[in-house]
Amino acid sequence: MERFRVLFFLSILLAAALVLAAGCTGTGPVQTPPVSTASPSPNPSPSPANTIPVATPSPVTPAPTATAAPITSDDVTQHFMDLAFGSGNTRLNRLAYNPTTQVPKNSLSVFNGNSDDTALIQSFISQFNDLSATNQFSTNIKTSTTADIVLEFIPATGMDAIPQESYSKEIKSGGVTYAKIGPQIIYINDDLTGDVRGHIVLRSLLYALGFRGETLKYPDSVFYYQSNTNTGLSLIDQKAIEIMYGTGLYPDMTVANVKNVVYVKTN
Repeated sequence: MERFRVLFFLSILLAAALVLAAGCTGTGPVQTPPVSTASPSPNPSPSPANTIPVATPSPVTPAPTATAAPITSDDVTQHFMDLAFGSGNTRLNRLAYNPTTQVPKNSLSVFNGNSDDTALIQSFISQFNDLSATNQFSTNIKTSTTADIVLEFIPATGMDAIPQESYSKEIKSGGVTYAKIGPQIIYINDDLTGDVRGHIVLRSLLYALGFRGETLKYPDSVFYYQSNTNTGLSLIDQKAIEIMYGTGLYPDMTVANVKNVVYVKTN
């Protein structure tokens, strides 16, 4: 009986030892590391493209348009006096007219000219007739050598053959004769072309109408003193024609006579 108790006690000790051994060598519960849920990164802002900055163009300011200074009545009368009495001219050389009678229209002829010459003269006649309160030109342009004023076109080689007593004014440039202007016939170098030709035709005709001087002040004038190719009357040129061919002025008047009719400002 005693032996049975000892065996029972030993079996209990053995069982306890086995339990303890199992506890020391056994694998405990595996601890699963927490899975970290990555927070979604915000959508990255797109990197700006490598662009070349474009400069905003500055507003373009248009260049100012040159505005001619207003023309005063004093400017007009002085311009007229410069043209009528310039170049040593002491008496008025405008066309004659009689205010008490019906004067026939003055005649113009383009002899040996071309169609452009005729068109230019036709345009001038129309403008002159509008400006003149006295003399008028016939719009029927002749093509002969019989007229009050004849514009005769001759080759450059023939200009030197014109006798000196046939003209009172010669227009030259660079040693080349452009025109020779007589009391009735104006000789034009037929070799001239374009605006140079047109300018010489117009300037020569105006000389024959009494505009003997020139202007140093108005570059757009037909009468500008430097070489130019102006082929149209500027506003102040038109005003000068209005005075020259207005009532009250006659051929052969002196400066003093004209000043009794036309007010001329004196400094």
